[in-house]
Amino acid sequence: MRPRQCRAGPNGLSFQPISMATVIAHQSLSPDAPSGADNIRELPGRKTRRAYELLAAQPVSVAGLPAQERNQVVITAIVDDHGREHVVSRFGDSQWDLQSEFKVRNRPRSQQFLNWPQDVSPALLEDAQAAVYAWFRRGKPGWKKPSASTLFLAVANGADILRFLERRGVLRFDQMRAIHLHDFMVELQAGKAPARSTIRYRLELIEAIRVFREDVQHPLTFEPWGDGTLASFVGDGEDEDAGSGKTPIIPPSVQEALFAHAEAVLRGAPSLLDARDAGEYLPFSTRLAGIRDAVLYLVEVSTGMRNSEAAGIKNGAWRTEVRNGVTFHWITTTEHKTGKGLVDFLAPPEAIEALKVLQRWAEPYQARLRAEAAYLEASLRDLPAPSDQGEPALEGLADPRVALLQRLDVVRITQDSLFLALDARNGSDGGDSNSSVTVITFNAAVRALKRLATQAGVDWSPANHQCRRTFAWTVAQSRLGRRALVFLKWQLKHSSMSMTQLYAANPRQDDALYEDLYQEILDSRTEVMSSWFDDDVPLAGGAGKKIQELRGMAATSRKSLLTHVAPHVNIRGNGHSWCLSEQKGCGGEGLYDAGRCADCSGAVIDGSHAETWQNIHLQNLELLNIKDCGPGVIQRAEREVAVSEKVLLDLGLVPAT
Repeated sequence: MRPRQCRAGPNGLSFQPISMATVIAHQSLSPDAPSGADNIRELPGRKTRRAYELLAAQPVSVAGLPAQERNQVVITAIVDDHGREHVVSRFGDSQWDLQSEFKVRNRPRSQQFLNWPQDVSPALLEDAQAAVYAWFRRGKPGWKKPSASTLFLAVANGADILRFLERRGVLRFDQMRAIHLHDFMVELQAGKAPARSTIRYRLELIEAIRVFREDVQHPLTFEPWGDGTLASFVGDGEDEDAGSGKTPIIPPSVQEALFAHAEAVLRGAPSLLDARDAGEYLPFSTRLAGIRDAVLYLVEVSTGMRNSEAAGIKNGAWRTEVRNGVTFHWITTTEHKTGKGLVDFLAPPEAIEALKVLQRWAEPYQARLRAEAAYLEASLRDLPAPSDQGEPALEGLADPRVALLQRLDVVRITQDSLFLALDARNGSDGGDSNSSVTVITFNAAVRALKRLATQAGVDWSPANHQCRRTFAWTVAQSRLGRRALVFLKWQLKHSSMSMTQLYAANPRQDDALYEDLYQEILDSRTEVMSSWFDDDVPLAGGAGKKIQELRGMAATSRKSLLTHVAPHVNIRGNGHSWCLSEQKGCGGEGLYDAGRCADCSGAVIDGSHAETWQNIHLQNLELLNIKDCGPGVIQRAEREVAVSEKVLLDLGLVPAT
């Protein structure tokens, strides 16, 4: 069962497959065969697959190396289960294969290769490669080494400026001038202006040439960003209009529809899975994919996970514990963005139940991955032993072990994953179909969320990071008292429990999520206060009157003032006012007795409460019209009518009589 031919490349493997049915049958008859979890323990992923010794022996710079020696410098290499090293890509290759460098599993395979443009001058190309190599091996001064995703974005986008320079007759970087950078920016911004992040990635290659000037043959002769930095050049950090440049929040009405539809899908999931197991549906039927899509939305929007973290959830990666009478539910996954490793996300019980359904849904996909692992291992055993010099045993072909080992590495890591999909673009897994099982990619997850929205009948295009920001925004609104959670009960358990206390309950949580929550709370406070300093906006309440008195004070920037004040002001909403009190106050009585807030020194009543106070005033008038409850009730009603009337007048409204 030896492959006739095997080649590595971004389009997958090409070989004559053995029958996967034979492999599955062999596994089912072998009770002693190791489980997927055992395989992972034996070979813990990429930490053992990368050829550390060979890579450590490579130079940290190619400066001064003869062309032939430079082109042989190893970019990536892997080891097999016997510790033998295999070169994957070299400096002189037109394509650098970075699959072994990727830790996140939700990146498409096509984005795991650096494809160097071949239609530019050799001098431009070689210096760009030299700078990126130095960046890859050493990192920029003061920064950690870049992720493989960052390198992909820099090269994929940076090819544009290389081609632009080629068209302008600039064949080396020392021939580049400031006018060329200006013209490129003009051309880039023609029509619809791209996002700042897009502009930045278009220029990252130039930044690498600038930073690693000692590593290139023809360094720049000018400072491309003047006296500033690339970030300042593209405008990062400048003030923007409120809300611009931010990931949109999923509107509450859309959240309600999406959540209701996702719940309905999960209620029907057991019968669908029963039908699948009974042979009424094919194991990989697209109709069943709706279960995965629903769980994806529920997990991301109810925990604040990034998509890469959701994609990393494995079988049984959740637990429940009780602390001081409070029940906590945790989901464990891997955080890659800041390199924390294993982290725990607080989750509602509904998310845990959804993952249990998904684990059953994923069983055919996981079985296929285990069968593919056995197939790849058999294929590797049948290949001729490599020569002592480490050269490919099949003359004229790329080392066939490389593609097999890389895919085996991926299979072993992902065979217990839950968010899986079929990829028809990247070759066969050894079965009868021309597809393979992978973790759902970032882009595929976006399409899944859009399908869910279409099925829910909403006109909205949800995306992965929208779910994370919507989670943070909703928690912030709930803490301010502006809005109850529309899709789940209070996510962070007790409303009196601070985020600091909650984080202390489990040090393995992702503090970046809490930073996002805190930022959303600050943004929400700023939004609430933004109109309080407008001269024509009426305010009521004791604190509201003080704020009106402060409006005459000069401030250089309204935004900077609000940004400075927001962290120091504790704003709580009770439905009829904003409460700013700290140590002193009514002790919460104003929550039930609205009249206490009218003159309270810690209360601000603005236009957002106008309708509430109009209704309060009408209720007070109704109480005043009751004549058979004694003089005490009448006196109280008269006081309440006077209070609500004053609030409405302060807000510039005409009270009902």
